[in-house]
Amino acid sequence: MAGRKVLAMTERQFAVLRVLWEHGPLTVRGLMEHLPRGDRQPYTTVLGLLQQMEKAGLVEHDKDGQTHVYRPAVSSREATGSLLSDFLARFFHGSAEKLILGLVDSEQIAPDDLRAIESKLAEAEQGGEAEPKKATRRRKKP
Repeated sequence: MAGRKVLAMTERQFAVLRVLWEHGPLTVRGLMEHLPRGDRQPYTTVLGLLQQMEKAGLVEHDKDGQTHVYRPAVSSREATGSLLSDFLARFFHGSAEKLILGLVDSEQIAPDDLRAIESKLAEAEQGGEAEPKKATRRRKKP
């Protein structure tokens, strides 16, 4: 994990990626149609945002005549995993246990959610996946 690049993105950039993950490659105008009403910006603002995202490696584009069609350069899983890893490292010293206990203490997670998490962890252990076991060992270290 030490060599893993952390994706940094703003809420607006994440909103753009969500639209592209859900609707597939889009032009600037197509993207603008799918942004939530409160996020609607002028064409040049959205274009500038996409250009910044392309420089950051978050989106790529193909040319269709004179039109650029933008697509995500990162998967939803990769982006969410990177953001969560960064969040855990910065606010919980890498401890997913502290995060979950904080959610329980603040009543932000329901018992059914905890059971679903336990089930997912049990599946991962039975499937012989190495990553969850590594993560479990790393979390227990102070």
